[in-house]
Amino acid sequence: MTQLAELSEKDISERIAKTERYVSEQNVAKAIAAAKMAHELLDKIIDIVKPGIRESEVKDFSLKLFSEHQIERTWHPPYVRFSEHTLLTFRDKASEDRILQESDIAFIDIGIVKDGIEGDAGRSVSFGNNLEYKLLVDASLSIFNDATAYWQRNNPNGIALYEYIFSLADKLGVVWNLDPAGHLIGAFPHRGWKRGINHFPNIVDNGAWILEIQIKHKTLPAGAFFEDLLYRR
Repeated sequence: MTQLAELSEKDISERIAKTERYVSEQNVAKAIAAAKMAHELLDKIIDIVKPGIRESEVKDFSLKLFSEHQIERTWHPPYVRFSEHTLLTFRDKASEDRILQESDIAFIDIGIVKDGIEGDAGRSVSFGNNLEYKLLVDASLSIFNDATAYWQRNNPNGIALYEYIFSLADKLGVVWNLDPAGHLIGAFPHRGWKRGINHFPNIVDNGAWILEIQIKHKTLPAGAFFEDLLYRR
């Protein structure tokens, strides 16, 4: 799933050099703090997600919550996806305002900015007794955790890291559903590599990248998502 064939060696080298300069300026402590805050806010958002609520209501709650916590701005609007909308990626726009059902699946993806640093967090949750939904949610977290452990052990480049992730998805019987996947994080504006970790041919440095996992069921119209800062804890 690499897209480097159309880039010249010079172009790739220049983009990698820009990325390395960007990463060298990264304030990892601030990035970790922003990520932790993002997940704390995401906890509060997920707490209100119950059957009967609309996607738009969760989005409105999220924006109000950000304001209450003096969030400077957002890197992207809250992505609130229910049911079939969990198949949508960040590139896609929902065509309707879905209501969460008693047996359903959902994910929330937020991108706040705190102290000049982006904090990106995303998570899935299932409702009711649909075992396939629960397995899908569990798979998204399992893939993230296993991939993080692989990264910590092997210090791979981005392409190798995502090849491992694709193999994990295949073993769990789910379909990969995101390209590009994973991105740089930090102070505005973003500089350097913008084609996703899955196309990055160099080492993925600590505290500078968001690892994104987005999968879908092989037959059901449902997907799951998980993302967090990639850093050595």
